[in-house]
Amino acid sequence: MVTLSLVHWLLLGNMAMLFVVGGFMWSLRRQQQLDTQRFEQHISALEQSSGAMSKSTIGIGRRVKQLETRLQQAERHAVMPGSEDARFEQASRLVGMGATANDLVDNCGVARGEAELLVSLRRQVQ
Repeated sequence: MVTLSLVHWLLLGNMAMLFVVGGFMWSLRRQQQLDTQRFEQHISALEQSSGAMSKSTIGIGRRVKQLETRLQQAERHAVMPGSEDARFEQASRLVGMGATANDLVDNCGVARGEAELLVSLRRQVQ
């Protein structure tokens, strides 16, 4: 039977400890690789989501811009109460119903010269 000295026991213990530490290091390295793969998959999914959100945001921005343009065009072409066009349309209707220049000045807020012109133009048409 072989008897081992203290030095041999220490060497065997150190080797066993190296194998345990090596196995632990290998398992940590493997876990790190798995974590890295998972994180890369999550990053890829987030990049795709971010790209989709960017595209949809750009689309929404374009649509808002189109709507703003249409609204501005509609505002330019609409006859707003109190605007010059609305006053002259109302004055023209009143002249058609027989209003005088004084009525137009009082009710529509048009100038006296404009009111007289509208009345005289209406008389010429009739």
